[in-house]
Amino acid sequence: MKKSILVFLFFATLLVSCHKGETKKSCCSNKTQSVAADSLSGESVYNLTSSWTSQKEEKFQLSHFRNKTVIAAMVFTHCESACPRLVADMKRLESSLSETELQKISFLLISMDPERDTPARFREFASIHKLNDNWTLVSSGQDATTEIANVLGVRVKKLEDGGFDHSNVIYVLDQNGVIVTQQNGFAVEQSDILKSIKLLVQ
Repeated sequence: MKKSILVFLFFATLLVSCHKGETKKSCCSNKTQSVAADSLSGESVYNLTSSWTSQKEEKFQLSHFRNKTVIAAMVFTHCESACPRLVADMKRLESSLSETELQKISFLLISMDPERDTPARFREFASIHKLNDNWTLVSSGQDATTEIANVLGVRVKKLEDGGFDHSNVIYVLDQNGVIVTQQNGFAVEQSDILKSIKLLVQ
């Protein structure tokens, strides 16, 4: 009888111990996953809360692109020299990626000329450069434009003729909006940036 009682107490204690352990694990595990899903690195451009308008007249924050690898550049659509060459380089990257890889990637053109880069102008630009639906062109107010330029480290200076003197950089952002690598200038060797992109979309 005494042995039976001891066995019963042992299993009762074991069950209570397991129950408490499972509850704690479930609670803490779920909480950790939730925090990880909602938190962003301080280096993420998705911390910016400004609103942007696309060529389809959709309004959203840049965090709209979260969970995608993003290939981005700041341009203005009336640019006749550097910007079309940046877009051509982005299209070179696009053509070097498989259909499966492209499903995990978005191409983003951010305007530095919000006064003239309207959704209608974006659609015209996209048509001229044969940009497909995987490309998003966005503009916002001047404050937001200056803010994203500062975050990305793009030098932008408005000229008297309405054009811009600006940095020529293509950025690769990971799924949480952190810059992983970048291409400086245009018409350069792209093997390194392609390697980084392919690692992100594995």
